[in-house]
Amino acid sequence: MASFKIFAILTILLLLIVLGACNANNNSKQSSESTYSPAGVELDSKMHEQLLVLANNRAEWFLVNDVTTEALEGLYVSWSVICQNETPLAEYKGAVYEVVRPWFLEMTKMELQDLQGADRHYNLKSWTSPWAYVEEIWELNGKLIWGPQLQLYLIESGSWRYHDC
Repeated sequence: MASFKIFAILTILLLLIVLGACNANNNSKQSSESTYSPAGVELDSKMHEQLLVLANNRAEWFLVNDVTTEALEGLYVSWSVICQNETPLAEYKGAVYEVVRPWFLEMTKMELQDLQGADRHYNLKSWTSPWAYVEEIWELNGKLIWGPQLQLYLIESGSWRYHDC
């Protein structure tokens, strides 16, 4: 009878230890999962900087005086592969520089040279791997001329891409 009581107490103690260990492991797992995004890509400072640089470069390529091959390819290649599949490079130049940019200039009621002198600001608004929303604001002489607008980016094959299709 005494051995049965000792066995029962040891079993309960063992069960409590196992439950405690499982709970500690579960808390540890939840803590590590909260630091990683669902797709397993962690946004470090280098990736954050690359994202904001790409956002600014896209504006620079969009606002070039002369549509160079470098500007066109930079803008196109920074675009999501999903979007590239919908619009080939041959059609992209006309769509961006002959339709979208003239519309944008008319909408802002500004000349290209004025927009080129704008101060552009980009801030990461949200991050859920592989997606990031970047807020874009353009100002000229302290006056808001564009934004705030949200741009959607994603990571494809380790590189940031703009997604608007």
